[in-house]
Amino acid sequence: MRLPVCNFDIESNMLCPNCQERLDKGEITDFDIKFSKWILEKEKEFETLNDLHLLRAISVSKYLILIVNKRQAIILTKNEKLMDELRKEYGEVLIFEGTPKLRSAVRTLIAPAVEVGVNSLYLPTGGKESIVMLRDSDRSRIKFTPKELRIIISQIMNESVLFEYQGDRAKEEEKKGDEFDERMKELTQRRRRVR
Repeated sequence: MRLPVCNFDIESNMLCPNCQERLDKGEITDFDIKFSKWILEKEKEFETLNDLHLLRAISVSKYLILIVNKRQAIILTKNEKLMDELRKEYGEVLIFEGTPKLRSAVRTLIAPAVEVGVNSLYLPTGGKESIVMLRDSDRSRIKFTPKELRIIISQIMNESVLFEYQGDRAKEEEKKGDEFDERMKELTQRRRRVR
């Protein structure tokens, strides 16, 4: 089994300089280490895990996100007992294969719906923020809220990703327009009283 951290580090409870540097840079997290210890213990019980190459383990809200090498999700999903233990210990399990690309990760979570578009903003700090637009008509087909999608995908991509339904922007602009109109009426009425 290949894990985000060296197997020796897990067994010795001490990170080697390479893994420590990756932790310091944010390439791996404390949860990667914690989960690696857990899954390494399970290898004794589930021999098929010997072939697993786990790239990342992320815990977000009530979800466990596992990123594995391509064509390796089946190593986990074909063993119902293992999947039950994962759910019991960590919550609902979401598995992604390979290094996830933004569009493919989004489509995995919102299927059968498809995003309308993705816009990326480059921030003055050098970072990047993406906004994914969703069809208003797909609202009932997507099991995650925009907030849950933002949290999950931002963790997977290691960058800020926002989600918005097309209708929400129109409603927000309409609301702002209504607030502006009300404010203008108030000001006009005050002016009349002053005269």
